Amino acid sequence: MKKLLLSIAFFTFTLSFNSLNAQEGMLTSEEALIGESSDFFVGLHTGIFDCNQTTKYPYNIGVIAQYNYIPDVAKKWFFGAELGTFYVFGKKDALDRKTRLALGDITVYPGMSFPINTKINPDDNAALRLKKLSKSRRVRIGLGFTAAFPLMKKSSGPGVNVDAIKAGIGFSLRSSYDLPNRMTLFLNVTSIGRDMDGLAYKSSTSLERSNGNKHNVSYYYKIGIMWNFLKN
Repeated sequence: MKKLLLSIAFFTFTLSFNSLNAQEGMLTSEEALIGESSDFFVGLHTGIFDCNQTTKYPYNIGVIAQYNYIPDVAKKWFFGAELGTFYVFGKKDALDRKTRLALGDITVYPGMSFPINTKINPDDNAALRLKKLSKSRRVRIGLGFTAAFPLMKKSSGPGVNVDAIKAGIGFSLRSSYDLPNRMTLFLNVTSIGRDMDGLAYKSSTSLERSNGNKHNVSYYYKIGIMWNFLKN
């Protein structure tokens, strides 16, 4: 009888010990789920390139790689960086000028994200909150500091000065829409404080070749799609 009681006691202790370890493991895994997170996107885009010229807007097409760091997945703030390259091309305008450029840009930015139709209750545990957030649609908005630089300068025509195409800095307004899967749609608007196509502007009386871009500013717009390689 004593051996039987000792066996039962040993079995009960072992079962309780394993149960406590399992619960601690579950809590550790759950706590690890809530906290920081990261996104890594690669995408394609198209759009237009506007150097404030009296000409038809050339198109752009390119690729981007983007990394976002979310300090707390339950909060709205995140920080990110993006590297992109794109080709700018267009038909000859009325002044027989043609834009042919390849540009690169680097942007760093803070942003905020807003889940759509995601109801998180106060008593939801960490795992459930993360599950709801991972399956939600999400709008992201950010404001970035951008540096743009030429990779290829092939613009040609009257008044074109490719030597004037140099690196510049500016700002980007960024917006994106995350789908429940790994896909994200995005629209970026960038302003660079430099003439980046080398085309002279046309005044009411003449082609002002020496001054280049009238307002010394370039704009470009990117609309495209990205795929997230790090989404849980």
